[in-house]
Amino acid sequence: MKDYSAQLPLAYSCINAIGNSLVLEEMLSDVISTFVRNTGAVGGKYLAGSTGIRTIVTVENDFDLPDCLCAETEAYAISRSGPYGATLDVPIGSEHFLFSFEKECDIDALGEMFSGFRTKLSNAIDACRSVERLRELNIVLENQVVEAKSKHEITEKMMITQSRMAIMGEMIGMIAHQWRQPITVIGMITNNTILTLEFDELNKQQLLDDLNVIDKQIHYLSSTIDDFRNFFRPNKLPQTITLREISNDMLTMLGKNYKNFGITLTFEGELDTPFVTYKNELLQVFLNIFTNAKDAFEERHCTEPFIRFNVSQKGEQIIFSIQDNAGGIPENIIDKIFDPYFSTKEEKNGTGLGLYMSAIIIEKHLYGAINVSSDPIGSLFTLSLPINYNKEITYVF
Repeated sequence: MKDYSAQLPLAYSCINAIGNSLVLEEMLSDVISTFVRNTGAVGGKYLAGSTGIRTIVTVENDFDLPDCLCAETEAYAISRSGPYGATLDVPIGSEHFLFSFEKECDIDALGEMFSGFRTKLSNAIDACRSVERLRELNIVLENQVVEAKSKHEITEKMMITQSRMAIMGEMIGMIAHQWRQPITVIGMITNNTILTLEFDELNKQQLLDDLNVIDKQIHYLSSTIDDFRNFFRPNKLPQTITLREISNDMLTMLGKNYKNFGITLTFEGELDTPFVTYKNELLQVFLNIFTNAKDAFEERHCTEPFIRFNVSQKGEQIIFSIQDNAGGIPENIIDKIFDPYFSTKEEKNGTGLGLYMSAIIIEKHLYGAINVSSDPIGSLFTLSLPINYNKEITYVF
């Protein structure tokens, strides 16, 4: 019976090298180099595949392969060339570990010892290949996620465009209400001037006064256009604003229109508290909420309709509360109002994108939160934004 006690340190070293890395070439290199270093071999190789053999790892010196590789059923084989030269071949399935020796040594004992690692080596190789397949799968999944994210972003941009187009339709209606009175005044003055000219009763001072009135009305029309045009101009950078500025813009755009419908708009609270955000995106959200309230007032024929807008500061958050008396939101749909394309309006009047895009803007673009509650009297929208626009700031209610 052979004594393998001399190979025990080598066996321990090789076993320790197996599985140290889950990168196949690194693990194989560690095992082969440990064996070569401790046996006096001049080099080692790992070959993959029974046909079209390719070298995966070569350690130390390269060497020629034996004329015939060991069969899978054999534990190991030794090919000799010259008085001392020999190649040890240990198969693992269709793959081979080969070691070249130029000095005389007990290669049989080394072969038996190394073949004893076959199961452990096979498991380690399978584990490395599984990890590699997992890495490849992760790369594929990451690419799919990036592709899906890109498609989602394209869809989201289309929804944003649809939402802004819907708001633009509302804005055109608001402009019509804003312009109706100035245009009526200009028309009346023009008609009066034509009549005085026809009856040769022209008064120079009256004409100058009338022209001044026309000039003021034209300036008003021009400033209205600027106000609405600025709303659709995208903000490249966040800016410092207050609710007073926002309320002035909202009253300019909505004031006369809502007054015609008998809707009372009030802005209360810490109106001059400054905060940093994207103004026009926030205005779009407020306009969506206001428009929904106005539609509900009309649909339910509310008496003395009102929208109360309140602002307060809570720590590093700015809190907006928008309350109306439009009869509230039914319990069976209140959880759906922020879903895309969900609308209680007739198809011709509602896109189902207003509140969905409001939630997207507040949560994803402005890093805040939006919530809604309701009772039989009306609904209450609560929005929370960071005082200073920052991705890292979390919101509270």
